[in-house]
Amino acid sequence: MRLAVVLAFLASVAFALWIGLRIGGTLTTEYVDDVATVLAALAATSLCFRAASRNEGRLRLFWLLLALACGAWTLAETIWAGYDLVLHQAVPVPSWADIGYLSAIPLVVAALVVHPAMSDSAARRARATLDGLVLATAVAFVGWSVVLGPLWHRTDMTTLGGVVAVAYPFGDIVTLVLVVLIVRALQPGGRTALWFVLGGIVAMALSDSAYAYLTVVRGYVTGDLADVGWIVAYLCIAVGAYSGAAADSSAIRPAHAETPTTVSLVAPYVVVLVALAVTAGEIQLGRHLGRVAWFMAMGLVGLVLVRQGLLFVDSVRLEMSHRDAEKPISRHAAMAGAAADDSVRAPP
Repeated sequence: MRLAVVLAFLASVAFALWIGLRIGGTLTTEYVDDVATVLAALAATSLCFRAASRNEGRLRLFWLLLALACGAWTLAETIWAGYDLVLHQAVPVPSWADIGYLSAIPLVVAALVVHPAMSDSAARRARATLDGLVLATAVAFVGWSVVLGPLWHRTDMTTLGGVVAVAYPFGDIVTLVLVVLIVRALQPGGRTALWFVLGGIVAMALSDSAYAYLTVVRGYVTGDLADVGWIVAYLCIAVGAYSGAAADSSAIRPAHAETPTTVSLVAPYVVVLVALAVTAGEIQLGRHLGRVAWFMAMGLVGLVLVRQGLLFVDSVRLEMSHRDAEKPISRHAAMAGAAADDSVRAPP
């Protein structure tokens, strides 16, 4: 595991330096970019299939769906490399590669939905459902303010290219919400393998959104420094799949665990803090929030207040249940102690 992490880290740093410094010129940088991306995606695909063969039940389905998603990404990266290295032409928007990229998004969503953490925790209580609404609203607000809003106003939605450009961030929002829901269901000592996979999915979502934004705002070309995000994503998934074993299910909070973990309490507020930071940044830059953004912000405030009320009710209920459980034990202990005293004092 440590060796895999070190190799992935060194490969990511080497790729970033090569792309950033453009070692060997523009043409060499394009070759390195395209070939390295294909190889990284292929490694993630093969290792996810390997993890699927070593697991059972829902975890096996999770790894299988993730392997299919990585396979779709590999196909897309290969087509992209074909445009660059074989046809020697700029990749059009949309292109055949977008079929692979976009088809991977529902596969990743399906993989996250079937993960045991979603069935054992996220759908179990009303608080989890409310957390999902808070996360979805916060991520949608950030996505609209940073990516979707500018794309929506700059993109011609009557063209297929415009629809494809907006489809990436919309799918990424759903993916990020599901990732955070899984994180809140993990124990404090969750498996490192799953953390790497989730980190890779987040890196992929952010890279896709950056690609969509760059395509509309200033154009995108192979060899952009943003390509490092895809390499990091593929290698993180590969490292997680390499160490993914059947014991990964032990990282999930048991279904009977009533006391919420620290991660489950803090995770939703991390996204809320990001939303607040984005709002402050927009105001500082002199930009005005549109009607859609204000509606999301007010909805987010209301959901957070309701969540706090539900947490207070749950804490009171748990405290009362603990007290009720301790009372019979205390009376029983007192009766046992009194009986012992009587037996000692009684004459033989």
